Amino acid sequence: MIQHFMEGEVCPRFCSQSRPQLYYMGKILPELSSYPRIMHSHANHVEISIIYSGTSRYMIRDNKQLIRPGDVIIYNSNTVHDELSSAETQIGSYFFAVGNLELPGLRPNALIPDDCDPVFHIGKDFDKVIELCESMLGNLDHPCEWSKYITHYLTQALLEIIWGVIHTPAEPQGRRGNYYLGQKIKEYIDERYCEPLTVKKMCEDLRLSESYVSHVFKDMLGYSPMQYILRRKIGEAQTLLISTDYPISQIARMVGFDAQSHFNQRFSKYVGISPSQFRKNYKEKGAGRTPSPKG
Repeated sequence: MIQHFMEGEVCPRFCSQSRPQLYYMGKILPELSSYPRIMHSHANHVEISIIYSGTSRYMIRDNKQLIRPGDVIIYNSNTVHDELSSAETQIGSYFFAVGNLELPGLRPNALIPDDCDPVFHIGKDFDKVIELCESMLGNLDHPCEWSKYITHYLTQALLEIIWGVIHTPAEPQGRRGNYYLGQKIKEYIDERYCEPLTVKKMCEDLRLSESYVSHVFKDMLGYSPMQYILRRKIGEAQTLLISTDYPISQIARMVGFDAQSHFNQRFSKYVGISPSQFRKNYKEKGAGRTPSPKG
C-alpha cells in the first residue's frame, strides 16, 4: 500500500468575495495561428496566454516582446496587444480569460502591475501547466455533472502556479521623456481610433508638431500613428467577428470604415484572409472555445 499525507493547510490566494471566474478558454493550433490577431484589448477580464510551441514577436503595450515555448503572457484588462504570427512563425498556445479578479495592491481585473513586463517564463512547472490546461479543455469539451466544479478548481490551481511564476520583487522600469509623450499619443489614439482621425487633427489637439509626433511614436512602437490606428481598427474588427454575429458590413462601420470593400481589402492585407474566412476559421475550426461565463 502507498499512502501520502498532505503537508500543511491550503490557503488559496484567489478567494475574495467575488471569486475569480473563468469566462472562456481555448487552444490555438500552430497552423491556425498563421493569421495574426491584430491590436485589441479586453475590457472586463484578464487574458492569459501560455505558449507551447513556436517563436515570434508580440507587440504588447509599447514593446515588441520575443515569445517562445514555456512563456506565459499576462494581458490585464484594457491592455492593448498585437499577436504577430505568420506562416513562417506559427505559434501554438492555450488562452483563457478570468474575470472578477481582485488582488491586494492591484486594480480590478489585473494580475500584474500595469507597468510590469507582461511576459514570464514558466520554467520547471511547464509540464504541470500543460496538464492542467488539457484537463480543463477535456472538461469543457466533454462536460459532465461535475465539470464546472472541476474546471473552477483547476482554474484556481493554474492561477496559483502562474502567480508563483510572476510574483518576484522586481521594480517597475522607470522611463522618462519621449516614452511619456509616446504614451500620451497612444492613449489619445486608443480613445478615438474608430473616429475619422488624422495626424494633423491629433497634433492640433495635443499641440505638437506632426514630424515630432511621428518620430516619437514610431520610435516607441515601431509603427507610424496611422499604421497604429489601422491596426487598432482591424484588431477590434477581429474581436467583433469572433464574439458577435453582427454582419460584416456593420462591423466595418463600427470600427470606422466608410465602405465594406475598403474594410475587406485592408483586413485581408493585414490578416492574410478575408473577414468572412477569419470568422469561419474561429467559429467552425475550433480556434477557441467560449463557454458561457456561468458554465
